[in-house]
Amino acid sequence: MLFMKVRLDESLSMTLLLSLACSNDFLIEPIVEPSGSPYDTAAPLADTEDTGVLEEPEEEPEEEPEEEEEQEPEEDDPAPEDDCEGTSDLVYVVSRGDESLYLFDPTSLSFTKLGALDCGWTGSPNSMAVSRDGLAYVRYSDETVYEVDLDTLDCTETTYNNGTFGSFGMGYATNDDQTWRDQLYIANAGALATLDTDTWKLSGVAPMPSQSELTGNADGELWAFLPLEKPAELIQVDKSSGSTLKRLQLPGFPDPADIDAFAFATWDKDFYVFVRVYGMGSSTDVYKVDPQGNMTKVLGHIGFDVVGAGVSTCAPA
Repeated sequence: MLFMKVRLDESLSMTLLLSLACSNDFLIEPIVEPSGSPYDTAAPLADTEDTGVLEEPEEEPEEEPEEEEEQEPEEDDPAPEDDCEGTSDLVYVVSRGDESLYLFDPTSLSFTKLGALDCGWTGSPNSMAVSRDGLAYVRYSDETVYEVDLDTLDCTETTYNNGTFGSFGMGYATNDDQTWRDQLYIANAGALATLDTDTWKLSGVAPMPSQSELTGNADGELWAFLPLEKPAELIQVDKSSGSTLKRLQLPGFPDPADIDAFAFATWDKDFYVFVRVYGMGSSTDVYKVDPQGNMTKVLGHIGFDVVGAGVSTCAPA
């Protein structure tokens, strides 16, 4: 902008000349605003219109979490698929006279004959245990042990050779109540041991008070029947130390001097004792003992002499 001072006096012409001279020394260019600035009225306006209302952003729909299917916990050591398929969950018994194998059903107190064994020529059955895999092990009076296929009743003599251990009762018990794996236990007049049916080697566990028969269950319990004690006893045995965990006395059981043969098995928390006393025409009687030790004679003189009883850990505990 040119500043011109106009005066009406005589110096008007001089002032005008000085102003023109200064404008040539300092060139002042006009200010040009950049295109599109807020001050440029020629810049295009945005398409949006300011309504003065604060608009909230649209909420995206929340995705519902996918429901996970509940999975049953996997067992660390599951049983084989064919576990217990070849073994009944009833009680097996073996007779002395014709060496026959029977199934005893505790719910009906009945016996079903499966057939006769053809295992040994020089001895007779004395004790029996039943495994989960369709096999029974029968000890004979000549100290041999036979493996019996419960389906075909075929006998195979094992390599067991430990005559120094003497006569023994036997039974299976699981390692604890959380596993299907079990162990065969045997007991003579003074000792409790385990017997490995793969190697047929004995491992000593602990002393026993007197001659006994053994039975066990899927709860990991091992029980012994001591008919020579006065009175006769059922005891739960600690599988590691041999100590007595529980004792059930059986007053009224036959006197030890009168007992000819006996066997023992547990089924669904009850116990079944098979005993023959001496006497012409006598045969096995069957006693039931409940978990509190109450004993009842449920069958008398069944018509044959039971010398071994076995129940697998597949049976109800």
